[in-house]
Amino acid sequence: MNFAEQTAAHAATYEAEYKRLKSAGVKYLQSHTVDMAGGFRSKISPFKLSASGDALNGILYCVSHGDGQPIGDTAFDAPLASDANGYPNIQAVADPASLRRHGWRPDMASIISTGFMLDGSPCGIDPRHVLQQADARLRALGYTAKVALEYEFGIFHADDALMQQGRYRELKPWGHSLVNYNLVRGGDYQDLVTEFISRMESLGIGVASFVTEYGYGMYEYALTPKTAVEAADDAMRAKIHLQELCAERGLVATFMTRFQPPGRESACGAHHHLSLWQDETPVMAAGTNALSPVGEQFLAGLLHRLQETHVFFRPTINSYRRFDRYAWSPTDVSWGYENRTAAIRAITTPSASACRFEHRVAGADVNPYLTIAALLAAGAEGIEKQMTPPALQPGVAADGAVPQLQTTLAAATEDFAASDFCAEAFGETFRDHYAASRRNEVAAFETWQSQRITDFEWQRYFV
Repeated sequence: MNFAEQTAAHAATYEAEYKRLKSAGVKYLQSHTVDMAGGFRSKISPFKLSASGDALNGILYCVSHGDGQPIGDTAFDAPLASDANGYPNIQAVADPASLRRHGWRPDMASIISTGFMLDGSPCGIDPRHVLQQADARLRALGYTAKVALEYEFGIFHADDALMQQGRYRELKPWGHSLVNYNLVRGGDYQDLVTEFISRMESLGIGVASFVTEYGYGMYEYALTPKTAVEAADDAMRAKIHLQELCAERGLVATFMTRFQPPGRESACGAHHHLSLWQDETPVMAAGTNALSPVGEQFLAGLLHRLQETHVFFRPTINSYRRFDRYAWSPTDVSWGYENRTAAIRAITTPSASACRFEHRVAGADVNPYLTIAALLAAGAEGIEKQMTPPALQPGVAADGAVPQLQTTLAAATEDFAASDFCAEAFGETFRDHYAASRRNEVAAFETWQSQRITDFEWQRYFV
């Protein structure tokens, strides 16, 4: 639907929800929009729900990761917002299905918006729109995907002075041990965990588990499955509200994929669990270590397009610091039953309803709307073309046995930019825009690096 159709369709819901929440004491509204880097761009306003839509600062889709730190490259040039067109506003429609009242702060609600152009057409570079289109493609085949994400992340004691100077590596990890699945890492650990679970429950977000991970300051939570757009919304909300909770307690949470040197402790993944359903019936299972024909076709599509969509799953310079198949961060296009070294781990037990694929490539720095869109679009193609998956790998694939994934952001970006499949699945406008955003990321790092003498050079060449 276009902008006018969307606002008209939501008008009655807006009015009813406004009356309900206003009478319940809601006074303020957080309005969220998703940017390219997978972050919420948010504003707080007096509580209102506009049946005529809202203005949206389109440059939010064109800001650089970290808003230019540490080199000042605030935005990259893009057709949507640039010097040439004066950085105009576009339009936004708030999705009433995403409206939530915050149980830990009853006077606050939040809602997630999707972008539209001034001519009323959907904004082709809005990540939420990209996912909605991929979801519609799969649903047109008669299938609904259920997705759950699990995030690994770091928590540190906050120090504003160090953080303002960019000296994050000097922050102290939260917790006194590196043991995983440990209830007594710190005296305040269980209190933070239960508060987080309660806050998420008030938003309708299920937290399946919260554990300590292997490494100082390392933790993990797993969310319960939802349909595609809901799962991405939940993933984004869980991240921002965990960061909010940590900030309240003098802590800071990070989702960068590796903050320890490679080879030390864990890195931060974001495993995606995905299953297919028809009329609330699971359709991928065919017994222990066996998949149904549609399960095999969907899997084949995931693998067939993994190289072209790899940049969604590893979207930053730091993503490739986690690249290590022996640490269960896959480096190739492989799959296997219960194989944690493969890109896709097929899980078929204990029941048909638990049958799912665990996509293990993604790091915690991903944009979940784009990773889930990639899974749905590639899997749908596998069903459409009745693809057959390659041979399974029972463990670490032998050298040369399976195709390899690119080891740098620059190379993965160019695979994506040259992909006709990505242009067809996500729109040529989005493909080109996202490629420009990743090229900007590469250029920012290379610019920073070119201005510094590295420790390697000092230690290798000074004497």
